[in-house]
Amino acid sequence: MERSILIHFDSIAPEEATIIQWLTSQAQEKLSCPTYFWNLGVSGLEQCQIASDGGLVFKPVSEYKRPPQVDPLLYIFEYINNFSGSGVFILGDVHPFIAKNSPQLSWEIVTRVKNLYHRLKPTDKRIIFLGQNIQLHESLVRLIPFAEVPLPTVEQIQEHLDSYLEYLGESAQEQKVKFTVSLSASEKESLARAALGITLEEISDFLRLTVKERLSSNGITIDATVTPLVVEYKTRLLSQMGIELGKPATVPFGGLDLLREWLNRRRRLFTQEARSLHLPQPKGVLLAGPPGTGKSHSAKNIANILNLPLLQLDISSMLGSLVGESEGNVRRALKTAQAIAPCVLWLDEIEKALSGQGDTSGVSQRILGNILTFMSECESGVFVVATCNDPSALPSELKRKGRFDENFFVDLPTEPERVQILRIHLQRFGITVEDEYLEAIAANTAKFSGAELETLAAEAALLAFDEGRPQQVSLGDLEACRQTITPLAVQDAAAVERMRDWAKTARAASSAIADKPTQSLKTARFRNLN
Repeated sequence: MERSILIHFDSIAPEEATIIQWLTSQAQEKLSCPTYFWNLGVSGLEQCQIASDGGLVFKPVSEYKRPPQVDPLLYIFEYINNFSGSGVFILGDVHPFIAKNSPQLSWEIVTRVKNLYHRLKPTDKRIIFLGQNIQLHESLVRLIPFAEVPLPTVEQIQEHLDSYLEYLGESAQEQKVKFTVSLSASEKESLARAALGITLEEISDFLRLTVKERLSSNGITIDATVTPLVVEYKTRLLSQMGIELGKPATVPFGGLDLLREWLNRRRRLFTQEARSLHLPQPKGVLLAGPPGTGKSHSAKNIANILNLPLLQLDISSMLGSLVGESEGNVRRALKTAQAIAPCVLWLDEIEKALSGQGDTSGVSQRILGNILTFMSECESGVFVVATCNDPSALPSELKRKGRFDENFFVDLPTEPERVQILRIHLQRFGITVEDEYLEAIAANTAKFSGAELETLAAEAALLAFDEGRPQQVSLGDLEACRQTITPLAVQDAAAVERMRDWAKTARAASSAIADKPTQSLKTARFRNLN
């Protein structure tokens, strides 16, 4: 603010008031000048003032009188140009008119901004463009520095909790309501960590809502039971941006021994001890393979193995939004991951979002650029797990060596893995089947994916239940259900073969074990049919 004539300030919407308050105090403290705020939703220009209680107050500027027929944006620029004296002018949500790739881009506005840059140099006037997802037009990028507000750290959240709970306590006291904060130091830290990924303003909103909900004849108590509530609140907020807080996997994945071994060797790299030794943080893995081979399930289990929280980013759901909105949501998601780090960031079916097919606006390419930049620069411990059904559709920039720590090929399960997968899913229904029967079915399901084996186990369990034999699945049940399922690898064998061609450049997720030739099940093995 001291050196730049114009600045564009990217802040998250709930934090705008906080940012304006901070800018107002900074302008007063360091520049000894007033601060003004304007956007298209305000009827006039307002002066920002800090009230005696520390809050922000907007006072209309009576001298600002725009003629009805004059464009409001052109008028505010002209007003600032002719303004006598010093001042910091915060202009909100102007960026659609000066942003690249924006349908509202106005060359007249861009030109006015460039003129102001040169004309305000000898003055004590500053302009700050405030908004979300700001991407300036190329002609303005080198003129206007960029500033971004990071999400708060654990320490900042703890400090905010202390001050805001004190404020709520004073308000309750004024209303003669008993207000009790029963949080130990460790419980307060847990609460702060649970709130990582949202803004201080959103945390304040959560605390206000919680206080209202907890008001009773006995007063209000804030204790450790608030922590799971803030996780639920955060989950709702993030889901609105296409970010899901993944739930830990409840079912382990079968097989994939090489992937599991690779992960176990790196799990300690996310500890404080490893960070203190400046050991490199793993960047992530690309899991590619035919549909149904357990890539998504593996992503959830990776979070369990690494003992890290899981964030799922649904990029494809963001596409088709307003120009700039998709990229903005992705940037917010990446910022959230950094705030929560160390964590696992799961990008599911990434080729659907980043292939660029049918994308004439270039959104996919810009999102890809954001992700690549993030992966190369992030050092906070965000482990990216990208899952993909068709690696041939991925941009070459994402597949090249060194982008991920490793590219793993998740093939159709081998025979021993099929035994494991069947056992795991049958156990979910409380069913135990002898190893020899599982091996017999596994030998005859050579082209089945993990998902198809899960379906087979569920169908067999239902068949036994329908026949009055709950939790008593026979080999005959499994074989009968097997014959009703046509694997995708049979339906689309060419796609699986193309996938295996790509696999020659990747690392296998499972040890290579040749399948035995499929044989008919011997009559002797059907002794438990009845």
